[in-house]
Amino acid sequence: MSKKKVYRGKPEKAGNPRHQTSKRFSESEETPSSPWDKALAKKGGAKPKSRSGNPRRGDSAPDKTPWASTPPVRRRKFREDSKEIDARSHRGMSPGDKIWTGTVSAHPDGFGFVDVEGREEDVFLSIDEMRDVMHGDTVDVRTISRRGREAGILVRIVKHAPSEITAQFKIENGMGFAYPRSKRMQQAIVIKRKDAMDAHHEDWVRVKIERGTNPLRGKIVEVLGDDLTPKKLVDMIVAEQGLSDTFPPEVLKESEAIPDRILVRDKKDRLDLTHLPFVTIDGADARDFDDAICVTPRGEGYEAWVAIADVAHYVHEGSALDVEAESRGNSFYFPDRVIPMLPEKLSNGLCSLNPHVPRLAMAVRMRFDAGGKQRSARMYDAVIHSHARLTYEQAAEWLEDKNASAIEEPEVRDMLDAAMGLYKMLERTRATRGALELELPEVRAVLKDDVVTSIEARDRNVAHKLIEEMMLAANTAVSMFMESKKAKQLFRIHPAPEREAIEKLNAFLGVFGLKIRHPKGEDVRPKDVQQALHASEDKPFAPVLHRLVLRSMQQAKYTTENAGHFGLAYDCYGHFTSPIRRYADLTTHRRLKSLINGTKTSRQDLEAVGAHVSIQERKQQRAEWDTQAMLAALYHKKDIGSIMGATVSGVSKRRVFLSLAETYAEASLNVDDLGQLLNLDDVHHRLESKNGTFSLGLGDQVLVEILSTDPVRGQINVLLVPGSKVEIEPEENTVS
Repeated sequence: MSKKKVYRGKPEKAGNPRHQTSKRFSESEETPSSPWDKALAKKGGAKPKSRSGNPRRGDSAPDKTPWASTPPVRRRKFREDSKEIDARSHRGMSPGDKIWTGTVSAHPDGFGFVDVEGREEDVFLSIDEMRDVMHGDTVDVRTISRRGREAGILVRIVKHAPSEITAQFKIENGMGFAYPRSKRMQQAIVIKRKDAMDAHHEDWVRVKIERGTNPLRGKIVEVLGDDLTPKKLVDMIVAEQGLSDTFPPEVLKESEAIPDRILVRDKKDRLDLTHLPFVTIDGADARDFDDAICVTPRGEGYEAWVAIADVAHYVHEGSALDVEAESRGNSFYFPDRVIPMLPEKLSNGLCSLNPHVPRLAMAVRMRFDAGGKQRSARMYDAVIHSHARLTYEQAAEWLEDKNASAIEEPEVRDMLDAAMGLYKMLERTRATRGALELELPEVRAVLKDDVVTSIEARDRNVAHKLIEEMMLAANTAVSMFMESKKAKQLFRIHPAPEREAIEKLNAFLGVFGLKIRHPKGEDVRPKDVQQALHASEDKPFAPVLHRLVLRSMQQAKYTTENAGHFGLAYDCYGHFTSPIRRYADLTTHRRLKSLINGTKTSRQDLEAVGAHVSIQERKQQRAEWDTQAMLAALYHKKDIGSIMGATVSGVSKRRVFLSLAETYAEASLNVDDLGQLLNLDDVHHRLESKNGTFSLGLGDQVLVEILSTDPVRGQINVLLVPGSKVEIEPEENTVS
């Protein structure tokens, strides 16, 4: 069950909170009297204060004096240091009261939540309780009932969030302030002149925050400037996530001690599969190859091998390599770089199934009957020899067009033909299971010489789908084998959507004559959701439905408790096929080795590992989303003032979110800019005027003018072109 966030009031909940427009103010010129004021005059002048006279987030109001005296900084005791506050937080507690430990998630409106692993609901923190904490802090809280609702009381800060952030530097009222990029942090940070590193007004900077002061104070440690490139933007994300593209000396020492090639003793007691025509099939820009396949006909069915790089042979539990890999959790991929989980000697060397060289692998042999049903599966420590490194495009050229120039080796062609036959069986089996088929564009920014040259949607060809089905089959075979042996493992679970989410989907679908079957007292079945998706095929509202189904899904995670995988329609599923880049897979390899070799089982706390790698995975996803939004905003900077097509992708009381037709980049507009009073129909996801003359909702196609872009915050701000809306309409004779 997903965690529920209990809001006080009704903060914005639809769409992506990244895309909100900052206020724009008129500017007046000032006579420069210092280098700082000259920079101000060059960029623009003063902006008004808030009613209280204090600077607002986004305001810029320098006066004639370039630097006034810095306001006094009062040292504030954190709650782990203060006996007085600690005593207050424990007031009214009984010995049996529960203390919850979790991570603070701040909301732009000032309140927050504490995300407690394993707890159904996050713990609400009021604005007052948030005053001493920052987004990302690990805290202890206790819960009380306040006005009939549960709320949290801060007990102590267990661990501070990273103290370095990205911010925009401004001089206001003669003082320096840094305004954080993240809207989850609303406090302006005071920057003294000696700590400003000669930053200019409106430069983007990296700031090290000094905790325990009021107001917050910090030092600029790097000036990024205002001429931002893709590399600088990715650098910001890397720094914000606390990622490192280098490894500690002890880790590098261990990796360097590993031989550069496979030794004779490494092959002992391994199944020799070097005679089989294994191939790797990956993207043209892939940097590591951790899986290879080989399929041969067997009677009326097929015998399929999936070989995965034997990372566990080189990365031993408890070693420096292992500790670092667990800490990273997974590799992080960016358009211009990879921050790997393992050093390059392993990730691109011995643990990459490069062609024409022997490699150690964990191999899964699966036998399928004529109906595509898996009849048996066995796992081996093996040695393989990849016959070719193919790209998805190469493989597809042979599989779809029989282009002989794409694949030269006859044995590789024959193997691919057999793999294609098996894939068609597995595809039918997938449809029978009812696994979800969500058609959502996957876009990427194309870089050349540190410039975004284009943003393109990636097409999935038959080779992508073939490899995906082979990996799913191997993952499932290994997980089911370990489950049958009652071996502890990390399952990859994806719970069914909650009833409320399905009811909201049905309210939307009802307009179009569709409904997702959901018997009372039962979880919805994947095939029932997929049936609705299939019924919407080629309909104008299909893209909207696919997006809404994705939003209704709960989050997948790693845990030792099997709950099945809803999206894939599997009762038992885990990750085995990517130990180079996912630590969860490495734990599976180790425990599988113990099973097949009869050796001692790992004592690693798998539940703790699962919680950690789930968090790291979310960090990786957030980094990917932020990077894509930032680069899209940078790319569309050239289009300011242009008019282009867009589709409404989300609505809230305050903002409308849109997908630009050219690049699928997300843009947004302020509801106030629509020029009339609108009510939100959150059932049908539409904004409607009270007099019924105007409405705007999911799936509507419109024309928009690009008003401004903010690459650092990943924002593209637009205005609606009047009279350009094409609304999706229910079709006649649509049946459920």
